[in-house]
Amino acid sequence: FIYIFNTMATTGQAGVPIKLLHEGEGLVVIVSLKTGEEYRGTLVEAEDTMNCQLQNVTFTARDGRITKLEQIYLRGGQIKFIVLPDNLKQSPIFKKVQQLSKQKRERELAAANNRSVKKLKKK
Repeated sequence: FIYIFNTMATTGQAGVPIKLLHEGEGLVVIVSLKTGEEYRGTLVEAEDTMNCQLQNVTFTARDGRITKLEQIYLRGGQIKFIVLPDNLKQSPIFKKVQQLSKQKRERELAAANNRSVKKLKKK
């Protein structure tokens, strides 16, 4: 599964994960809210703010009760994360996410190596 965490509150801008979310429209997803509730259904529409409309929904309450809903609109600010199906790994935008992640790790590793070299030169 592919997880998309709600980072809108921390970054204030839509990025590659939001584009990947749009790729998931028409597919079955799981949306987990900050309250612990979960919704599983077909993603009809997703907005850049992570507001999502689902249909044919199975709602699981915090206490484990399960309820069937025809449709629901979830506010993006209440979403903790969204689970997308594995077949999106073939999406071109997902490949871009992997590339950006690799570049970030390489930058972090280079920065850590530079700090180590500076410490060695001071000694």
